[in-house]
Amino acid sequence: MKFYVDVHRGKRGVEGFRISYSTDGKAFRHVGSFSEVPAGPGDRLFMDTLPPQHTDGAIELLGRGVEVYYLGRLTLLEEVRSEYKL
Repeated sequence: MKFYVDVHRGKRGVEGFRISYSTDGKAFRHVGSFSEVPAGPGDRLFMDTLPPQHTDGAIELLGRGVEVYYLGRLTLLEEVRSEYKL
């Protein structure tokens, strides 16, 4: 199963990050850490960012056999490539 995770800052005045995940891209659920995402062995999780305070949760997912993928900003790569004419 594929999990799509969006990590973003919480409301103003609230410290920390909010983690939202979806399996279909339509219905999202919110959790406090990556370890609360119900992914199991063989599942794939795609995330947009990994704040340092959530690294342990991501490592726990890897320990459970979940494939974790970081989605970088492709637009940033395109800018750098054009700047250096690569």
